[in-house]
Amino acid sequence: MSKDRVSSFRQYAAQQALLRERLYRILATLHPLLRSDVQQALEDKGKLLFQSDGTISLTLPTGNWALLPLLIARYVNPFIDDEVVSSVGVAIECFVCALDLLDDVEDEDQTPIVQKLGVARTLNVSTTLLMLAHQALLSLAPQHISSDRVLHLVQTLQSSALQATAGQHRDLLAEQTSAKAMTDEECIEIAAGKAGAIMRLACVIGALVALANDTLCTQFSEMGELLGIAHQLDNDSHDLYDLLQGQTSTEDAVGETVYSGTVTRSVKSDLTRGKKTLPVVLAARSEHLIRENSAEADIYSEEYKTALREGIITTWGISLLYRERAHDCFQKIEAQKPIALPLRMLLGFD
Repeated sequence: MSKDRVSSFRQYAAQQALLRERLYRILATLHPLLRSDVQQALEDKGKLLFQSDGTISLTLPTGNWALLPLLIARYVNPFIDDEVVSSVGVAIECFVCALDLLDDVEDEDQTPIVQKLGVARTLNVSTTLLMLAHQALLSLAPQHISSDRVLHLVQTLQSSALQATAGQHRDLLAEQTSAKAMTDEECIEIAAGKAGAIMRLACVIGALVALANDTLCTQFSEMGELLGIAHQLDNDSHDLYDLLQGQTSTEDAVGETVYSGTVTRSVKSDLTRGKKTLPVVLAARSEHLIRENSAEADIYSEEYKTALREGIITTWGISLLYRERAHDCFQKIEAQKPIALPLRMLLGFD
């Protein structure tokens, strides 16, 4: 491990401390009973308040959804106020945590937090986190940030929320659709609506709060969306690959959220639920299954497993193509000013 990389992780630790202090101040406004549940959600592995053993981790830092807009804002304006960037970072952390909880409930995943709080309390925590995200942005008004600028940030968050929920809704509706009826383009559109919208938000809001010019904001926005799609496709492939390798059973598959650094110990059954991820849709059109001439594949058959392996490999390839396109955007950004190693590492371009 190079000295520069170790230094980057030390910088993460310093920024995490700033973000956590801001988040604790926002949580302090909640009723103690509600605050306890919300804090538990934010202490999940990978989240900003996750309690580590105190050593410097050399993997992706916890709370990276908060770190990403903060580091992008500092790239655009190294002298931006700590209170401003920490408020924006905390807003994105709360927003993503809220959507994660909603996704768990909607997919009926029995994650530790859902098992502990139950569905009703989990939903209320998610609602609270969405409100806290808006509260964090609105708190910028007393910090000498113009009302027009604050409104623009809130509108950006709201627009991304609507796009992400639309993507999630299409994903849920697709469960009732035959995999053979789905197209590759529809799968990519769902990935763009979900992960693409969220990653785009995290990138562009950091640029916006630092008053980046329109060109730079567009470049960060495009890079974020492409990275989000790439991560979603890679995630879908890894989940199914692990299942086929026998690391999990079909009835009790463990999902993994790669980018956020979170390993969610959840009971997932995407295949039995009828989730139409790209590997599944590609598998449904495989010649191995066409020969069977059946309306729906037997997910336990060897023919289906062979077709799914081919779908996974193809999806991985498409994921890499999106990542290359994101890297092209990254290079255009860096051509204007060098990007420091901590941000490069967080984006995966080190």
